[in-house]
Amino acid sequence: MSSSPVHPILIDTSGLIAAANTKLWPEVCDNLKLTTTNVCEHELTRHVRDKNEYAPEDSREYQLHHGSQKTLDVMDEEDVPITTVNCVPRPHGSDAGEESLRRQLSQDPDPYSLVILMDADGRRSIRRTIQSQNESIPVVGPPYLFYLLKDKGIINRQEFCEACGEMIDNEGWTGYKAVKAAWEGIPVDCSDCLDDRLLPP
Repeated sequence: MSSSPVHPILIDTSGLIAAANTKLWPEVCDNLKLTTTNVCEHELTRHVRDKNEYAPEDSREYQLHHGSQKTLDVMDEEDVPITTVNCVPRPHGSDAGEESLRRQLSQDPDPYSLVILMDADGRRSIRRTIQSQNESIPVVGPPYLFYLLKDKGIINRQEFCEACGEMIDNEGWTGYKAVKAAWEGIPVDCSDCLDDRLLPP
């Protein structure tokens, strides 16, 4: 696992887990250059340690354990472009991962062209930090990773739509606000591919 170079897509723990639990995780690892923080890496390690790997497959505990393990597995591979940066001072608490992204952007926004996380409060906080530095970096949800793959021609629209639906369903992001947040910034109509409950309002 390397601490350099810093890659342009900054992503938090939940974003990594959400992507890792989909069929397109290998394509994400092979084609997108991601950066996370040591705080998020620690959260992934904690999920692997504390969550039961034998929990029911449709349970959140199973998703957290196995999504975290898949992420850590590829972070140990030298040829996978996921790098970790150290956040100093290191935040603590339930929102430590998101806060570590915000601190990273407040101290050194230049390497980043995109921020990926799901939590609405975390996004607002990070956007304020970015704006306070007169920077313009989009802050979007984890399904945006698949839009990047589609934009590069790596997957087609059908595969893109199905992957977004898979992620939203897996993560339980099916409430009105969650679905809307998941699709934010994605200019693709998937209404012919997905159930209404997985589509933006």
